[in-house]
Amino acid sequence: MDLNQLRSFSFVAREGSLVRASALLFLSAPAVSAQIKALETELQLKLFDRSAKGMVLTSAGTALLFEANKVLDAASNVSVKAKHFRNDGITGEFQLGTISDPVMLRLGEFLAILVNHYPGLKPTLCQGISGEIISRVADRKIQAGYIIGKTNHDHISALKIAPVSLRIVAPIKWRDQLINASWEDIVAFPWISTPENCSFRSIASRMFARHNVRPRIVIEADQERLLGDLVAQGIGLSLLREDIAIAAETEGKIIIWSPGLEIDHLYFIYRDTEETSPLMQAIIPIIHQIWQIS
Repeated sequence: MDLNQLRSFSFVAREGSLVRASALLFLSAPAVSAQIKALETELQLKLFDRSAKGMVLTSAGTALLFEANKVLDAASNVSVKAKHFRNDGITGEFQLGTISDPVMLRLGEFLAILVNHYPGLKPTLCQGISGEIISRVADRKIQAGYIIGKTNHDHISALKIAPVSLRIVAPIKWRDQLINASWEDIVAFPWISTPENCSFRSIASRMFARHNVRPRIVIEADQERLLGDLVAQGIGLSLLREDIAIAAETEGKIIIWSPGLEIDHLYFIYRDTEETSPLMQAIIPIIHQIWQIS
């Protein structure tokens, strides 16, 4: 047997599905199935019962899974410790600027891989809005960060990660007035905006400019949760990330004005002079892996 067979065995057991396991392993389902069959043949044991509901461990498979995971953990520890002794030039503090919520940025997955591969590196997270993250990277206060919307700042490289959909949301009490509202009607309502250096502000400005209208801003807030709460309290309309907007609408807190849709992207930024540094050479492949960027 080899480590690839054991890894496939572990992933299929955890996911209960060849398809899901193959996606996580970046292999085809037939390839993973072949590895499982080869392992079963070598062990002369049936590890899974295959059914319409998925892959279910047999009693033998359950017993051997624990041992297989111990082998995989040991192999991983050997690799990690070898990198630690090589040092790889990757030690010290890595300051990362974050926006929004950790789930959106897949921070848990990123940090797990980073700490596992580079134990000499100490990540520090600095929360802010997009404009602040850009300034901190440019001023060398942090090494990298996430932003929404592309930046044209000199000496900053931006890696496009994923699309982000934004929706115009409104208080429920204005539902009847907004059903057939035009863009001209929309800007007559009070608008809750974000600060000048927030990407939501520039995205909203671009959206309104395209329709030749200008909103009446009554309040500024720099947190998505606060924006949603203010809308729910009937203060005014605002722009929210689509997943947050849909969740709030489902809970009956707000309504989404259907024509108000704008799509931008999440970016990972860093100083272009750092692109060939050992740190960025370590970080960027992890970003590619997590977001499946070619």
